[in-house]
Amino acid sequence: MHPAHSTHPRSRLIVLLLAIIPCVPLLSTPASSQEESGQPLPPSFLIDTVFIMGNTTTRDYVILNEMTIRPGTPVTAELLQYDRARIYSLGLFTLVDLSVDTLSGNRILNVVVSERWHYFPVPLFGFRDGEARKVYYGAGFLHNNFQGRNQKLFASAVFGYNPSAQVSFYEPLIDPVHRLSFSTAASFSRVRNKSEIEAEATGDFNELHYDFGVGLGKRFSLFESGSLSLNYQVMEVSLYRPGRTVSDTGIDRFFYTSASYAYDSRDLREYASRGRYIGVSVTKYGLGTSDVNFARFGADIRGYLPLSSRFTLAGRVTGSIASGGRIPTYARMYFGYGERIRGYFRDVLEGEHLLGSSVELRFMLLPVIVFRMPTDLLPEQFTVWQFGVSLALFADAGTTWFRGNPLSVHDFLSGYGGGIRFLLPYGIVARTEYAINNLGKGQFILDFRTPF
Repeated sequence: MHPAHSTHPRSRLIVLLLAIIPCVPLLSTPASSQEESGQPLPPSFLIDTVFIMGNTTTRDYVILNEMTIRPGTPVTAELLQYDRARIYSLGLFTLVDLSVDTLSGNRILNVVVSERWHYFPVPLFGFRDGEARKVYYGAGFLHNNFQGRNQKLFASAVFGYNPSAQVSFYEPLIDPVHRLSFSTAASFSRVRNKSEIEAEATGDFNELHYDFGVGLGKRFSLFESGSLSLNYQVMEVSLYRPGRTVSDTGIDRFFYTSASYAYDSRDLREYASRGRYIGVSVTKYGLGTSDVNFARFGADIRGYLPLSSRFTLAGRVTGSIASGGRIPTYARMYFGYGERIRGYFRDVLEGEHLLGSSVELRFMLLPVIVFRMPTDLLPEQFTVWQFGVSLALFADAGTTWFRGNPLSVHDFLSGYGGGIRFLLPYGIVARTEYAINNLGKGQFILDFRTPF
C-alpha cells in the first residue's frame, strides 16, 4: 500500500529536481572513451603490442574483448584506468594491473592479472528483502570461468523463506565470428505473495513458479549488445482469487518471449565512476492459445559523470509499463523489494506500472587499495584483496500505479540523505545510510547492494 502522500511544496520540489538532475550524467560524454566522444584523446604514446600475463585459465580474448586499447591506440592514464576497471568487472580476477614498457624500444602494454578461484561450492545464507524474519539458506555450485572462456555454470538449492532450485549455463561467445552468446536456465521457486493488497483480502498465500528458457545474444561492439529469449512458465497459486492468475483454475501456463538492447560503457560495474548504461526491453507474455496475453516495456538508464579525480555525479531513471490484457498479481511491479526508495526503504508500493529516479554525489574518501595476504595462510586465488571507502549524498523518488488511474507529481514518494559505502573484496559493496522522506521522517539503512 502507498504510504500517505504529502502535498507540501518541498515534496514537489524534490520530485522535480529528481526528474531533471539525473539527466546531467545521463547526457554527459565520459572523458575516457574515444569511441563515445568522437574526439581524439591527447596521445602520449602509441602501443605496438599488448601482452597478457597471469591468466593461467582465462583465454586472452576474454580480456581483450573488454579493452578499448589496441595496437596503434593513443594511450593516456585515463584509458589505462578505464580498461583496468572494465577487465576487473568481468568478475574473474582479484587483481588487474596495466603498465607500459618502453625500455626495450618497443611500446608494450603489459596486462597483469591474478585469477580468482573459478569453481567452488557456494554457501547461501541471507535475509530476503533485507528483513531478519525472512531467512534463507542453502548451497550451490558455481564455475564462473568454465573452459577459461568466461562461461558460467551454476546450480543451487535454497531453503527457508522462498525456497528455490535452479540450474543455468551461459556461454558469452558461442560464435566468435558473429559474436553470439547463448544461455539456458531451468528453475523452481515457491514465493510468498508480495502483494499487500491481496494479503489484506485473504491473508498470505504462495506462488509456485516453474520456468525454463533459452536465449541468444549478440555483441555488436565493445559497448553494445542485444538478446532474444524464449521461455515457458507455469505459475500456480496456493489460494485462488480472481486476478491472482489469468486462468480461473489458479494455474497459468504460457510461453513468453523477450527482446532487449543494452549500451554499457561503465568502467566498474559494481560501483561505477564514469560511463553510462542504457537498457531497454520488451516482453510479450502469452503466445498461441494461452489465456495470458499482455506485454511489458522496460527501461533502465544510468549515467556517471566524473567531476574530479574523487567526485562523481551519478543519475538513474527507470520505468516499466504494461499493456494488453489482464495483469495478474504475480506480474505487478513493486518498490520495497528489489527496487527501493530511500526514506521509504521498507515500505511496499505496488501497481501495474513503475517509475523511479535517483541522483547521487559520490566522493571517494579512500581510493581502492590492493593488498596481499600471506600465501601460507590462503590459496593463491584468495590472497589479493581490495578495499575502498566512499561517501555519498543521494535523493530518490518513485511511484507505482494501476491502469486507469491518472498519474501526477503528488503520487511520487521521495527521500534524501547521505551515507558511507565500503568497497570490499570480490565486488561486494556494504553501505550504511540515513534517509529523510518527504514527510520529514528519518530512517537508518544497512544494505549489501549498490543502489545503481
